[in-house]
Amino acid sequence: MRLVPIALLLATAAAHAQTPAIKVNQLGFLPLSSKLAVVPQLEATAFEVIDADSGKPVFKGSLRAPAAWAPSGETVRLADFSALKTPGSYRIKVAGAAPSDRFTIGDKVYQPLTTAALKAYYFNRAGTALAQAHAGVYARAAGHANSAAVVHASAASSARPAGTVIAVPKGWYDAGDYNIYVANSGISTYTLLAAYEHFPAFFDKLGTNIPESGNALPDILDETLWNLEWMLAMQDPNDGGVYHKLTNLTFDGMVMPVDAMKTPRYVVAKSTAAAFDFAATMAAASRVFRPYEKQHPGLSARMLAAAEAAWQWAEANPARYFKNPSDVVTGEYGDDQVADERAWAAAELYITSGKDSYYRSMKAESVTATVPTWSDVRSLAWISLAQHRASLTPLADRKLIEKRIDGLASNLIRQWKASGYRVAMTEPDFEWGSNAVAMNQAMMLLQAYRMNGNGDYLAAAQSALDYVLGRNATGYSFVTGFGTRPALHPHHRPSQADGIEAPVPGFLTGGPQPGQQDKAECPVPYPTNLAATAYLDHACSFASNEVAINWNAPLLYVTAALKELTTKAPREIMDAPEITLADIARQESTLQFDSFSNDMALEIGLKIIELAREARQSVAVDIRRNGTQLFYHGMPGTSSDHADWIRRKNNLVDRSGHSSFYIHTEVKNRGGDYDAIPTLDPREYAAHGGAFPLTLRGTGQIGTITVSGLPGPEDHALVVRALQAYLKVKP
Repeated sequence: MRLVPIALLLATAAAHAQTPAIKVNQLGFLPLSSKLAVVPQLEATAFEVIDADSGKPVFKGSLRAPAAWAPSGETVRLADFSALKTPGSYRIKVAGAAPSDRFTIGDKVYQPLTTAALKAYYFNRAGTALAQAHAGVYARAAGHANSAAVVHASAASSARPAGTVIAVPKGWYDAGDYNIYVANSGISTYTLLAAYEHFPAFFDKLGTNIPESGNALPDILDETLWNLEWMLAMQDPNDGGVYHKLTNLTFDGMVMPVDAMKTPRYVVAKSTAAAFDFAATMAAASRVFRPYEKQHPGLSARMLAAAEAAWQWAEANPARYFKNPSDVVTGEYGDDQVADERAWAAAELYITSGKDSYYRSMKAESVTATVPTWSDVRSLAWISLAQHRASLTPLADRKLIEKRIDGLASNLIRQWKASGYRVAMTEPDFEWGSNAVAMNQAMMLLQAYRMNGNGDYLAAAQSALDYVLGRNATGYSFVTGFGTRPALHPHHRPSQADGIEAPVPGFLTGGPQPGQQDKAECPVPYPTNLAATAYLDHACSFASNEVAINWNAPLLYVTAALKELTTKAPREIMDAPEITLADIARQESTLQFDSFSNDMALEIGLKIIELAREARQSVAVDIRRNGTQLFYHGMPGTSSDHADWIRRKNNLVDRSGHSSFYIHTEVKNRGGDYDAIPTLDPREYAAHGGAFPLTLRGTGQIGTITVSGLPGPEDHALVVRALQAYLKVKP
């Protein structure tokens, strides 16, 4: 993270003088997204959007009232051109200022960025050469091809005394340096796994031209597996504990990986935080890789077993807080507040194993929601619980899940609306890695949007992406290789030592922050001390211009999520409006059949799958007639938990003769608890939407048509939509 030769400081402070007057997302926007630009305080009160090539005005609007923004010390105005949806290339024009940078409106405007943000992990792989066929001009020899690591004295045990040599292959270099840390790998790898869990159809099609491309796994899972295999090697098989990091004793200079220190690398002391981070990540990975048992036999089970072993070690060692040994001076990632890691691990183990004991261990009532960082991961628990809330056991408090996420999002919206730059960032958010704060804020806003469809949450998430791509006080796009004014000199050893002028693309740099911890080591001064402008695009600036795997992860998530959610809102297909008991009864009496064959079951089942795919959702579908299963399909991301939910919902329909959502609504209307109906064993019956009676006119109920994987109202709505389409019944 240091040791920067002056010869590498090729940029000058003049770059800051080129800050554009009008700040805008330099990539552009999806047609249906919100679209804002920031304009300096001028006499002008109006703006135009002009065609970038012809200069012809295509949109005119009024600037909003001036507003101060303390982090940059500016008073600015906003130009809102959200109503412009026509694909094309444009600029913003305001009297008294130069036109803005060029930007694009189009359906695929973020596709190259998402691809590059994922490919950045390939470029940071340890233990392998990057071939020209996959890396292009950034091809390089292998770094740390020898996977051997020495057990440091701080990590010694009777089974593995100091000096023991173990194999620790693969992994991602953590940041601008060549060390690898479990704490940072945890949140980074999890975020990629969550991106796939939430948007499997998107990532199934996203190719990044890595060596594994074209195999049976999506590229995003191939990439995460590279790091997961390293994490598995960081666990001591003798006791389940997890080494905190794999490291040199000191930082390397600005050299290529192959030229990094030839001195041994060490696995350093086990820590409670590392064990909980490991347990959470492996539990999540276990369920994501479960559908790929054929390609990776035993991997899912191995991951879950490793997660449970790490959990047991951490429970037995609750206060093993990491501090660098005296002879180790690389990044510490120390953390003596591990309640958040414990809650996250408990949540992931609960979701994957289905064991209520883990949910009790989470102590959900005491867990708040915050914007995630490597050292505060409590909200990752809420993200996963929200994703799987329809298939959780009855013990889980679903209302609390929504309350926590929506409460955090509501606070962020208040900050967003109060900001002159229309971002949720406030002065305390400008810390080391401030750009990742913006992206993680967006990720949490998107969780709330996925639950309730509040358009403000989507717009605020878009604003966060706009911020890192140019609508910020510096005028930079903080992503290497993207935008008119991208970061050119990141603190990233391969980018500085490879002899190529352009840095490795797709990395999100740290961003402005007033701490300026590198000020004494940078011969070029920071342009200001203000929170939002204290940024140096120089290789010397590890405090504002380094890259890191945990910063790239939310960038990847947000760009993919905005594409999926802005193009088609999550409830657009499975619209689940508030409906009455009478409405549900009417659906049950209308959506009936004169006969029902095996072929009809196949056609209806495939229709449900089609609608789910259009909505970018993953569900399990079951159709039964007289107790015989005629159709079953689990989309990627589903598991045996969904099959159990289907079983319990089917039991309720068979017992009551009504849809499971009818019973749910009936109990709710009476003020009862639909998760604890006195006459029903919750292990056998589930009063949640999704199971619909298969009824023959003149005969009565003969079976069930059931969906699991979404919140109950949406499961029900999906079945109803499919039946309406098949029977040609108007909604």
